[in-house]
Amino acid sequence: MGRSEAELVVSLTEAQLREVLSSAVERHEDVARAVRLVAARATGDLKQLRAEVDRGLRTRRLLGYRESIEWAHATRPIVAELRAAVGTSPSVELIELLQRAVGHVVKVIQHADDSSGLIGDVARELLNLHAEACDARVADPVKLASWMIRFRFVDQDFFEPDPVRYANALGEAGLAAYRKAVTEHEDQDSFAARYAWERLAVLDGDVDRIVALVGGDLSAPYHFVRVAEAMAELGRDEDVLSWCLRGTAETSGWQTSKLYDLACEVYKRRSQPVEVLGLRRAEHERMPSSSTYAALRRAAEAVDAWEFEREAARATLRRLDKGAYIDALLSDDDAQLAWETAVADPDWDPGAAMWLRLAEAREKDRPRDALAAYWRVVGEMLEQADRRAYSRAVRILKRARATAEAGEMYPAFAALRAQQRRRPTLIAMLDKAGLP
Repeated sequence: MGRSEAELVVSLTEAQLREVLSSAVERHEDVARAVRLVAARATGDLKQLRAEVDRGLRTRRLLGYRESIEWAHATRPIVAELRAAVGTSPSVELIELLQRAVGHVVKVIQHADDSSGLIGDVARELLNLHAEACDARVADPVKLASWMIRFRFVDQDFFEPDPVRYANALGEAGLAAYRKAVTEHEDQDSFAARYAWERLAVLDGDVDRIVALVGGDLSAPYHFVRVAEAMAELGRDEDVLSWCLRGTAETSGWQTSKLYDLACEVYKRRSQPVEVLGLRRAEHERMPSSSTYAALRRAAEAVDAWEFEREAARATLRRLDKGAYIDALLSDDDAQLAWETAVADPDWDPGAAMWLRLAEAREKDRPRDALAAYWRVVGEMLEQADRRAYSRAVRILKRARATAEAGEMYPAFAALRAQQRRRPTLIAMLDKAGLP
């Protein structure tokens, strides 16, 4: 067996390594960039790093979806070098460079298809690094406040610099400048100004103002969630509980699940598992689903009470959501009851995804049941006469073949070929997959 690339590298002389690296630098821009960044790191000089920021974090091209992904990946070495600099030597110059970097990336987003969100992730990471660098309190507080205002009210409207996060760096002088500037820009962007005032209210610990700003008319779960989250940020657990319980009592809808989550987090911090169980039981009874069932199970198991909770929890699902009931049974490894429930009503169809889960759960002990489920899904897919449907069907048939081998049920495959003999594309795909 030959030696690995790592072993070969170790065996090379310095002159040979120089030769290989020089060749790679000439042929690959990413290697050349890595060399420049390492050299800049060794000297501690930000000039070279700034040149790389300007070179690698800007582009005038219109970036499509794939180009945006590639561009975002290409920025990672530069972001990594900026992260290393923040960790070792935060400075005014580095903060200004980070502001320059995030400014470049924001401009790129404005003419890119960032559906993947990767360029946005780069911008968020740079903003996090900027905040970390500012934690060293090397920036001028008033200039920092000015940059925060300009970045949000003038440069872009994607990202919100959080005054709570920057509070230590801003200090009294910076916060005073920030408040004054927000007032001056209120008419220009009321949404940004509202966010700023909300965050300042949290910073001030002004509960009444927080409720007035983030609670709105308290007509929807989301309003209560925002107030409760603000209370959690202030460390006011009693208020978190109060707003969560009020929200669950006064509103309805799927967003109430977040209120249950926030309240349970308080009880967990207080090591009160019985209270968590009570909330999870109430949530499951109110809007049963496979997720509320799972949360109830975790809470009950924490106090060794699942044996007493399980049947009632299942009954609630069985009564109101049969699909979720089967999902819960499968998560409990009760494949037999899940199968019996699925086939009990011939007029009810749990859907292809659920049939596939049931088949996988039955493969080992009941291969005939599994094959019947696979065949049912394949039959539905082959109602469409197109290559994509054929491809999906063939993937499932491969699983069915393994089941058939275990149960010696090859005649079913022969019957399928006979039924589909007038679909040469499908027959060819079956042959290519090696299906009988």
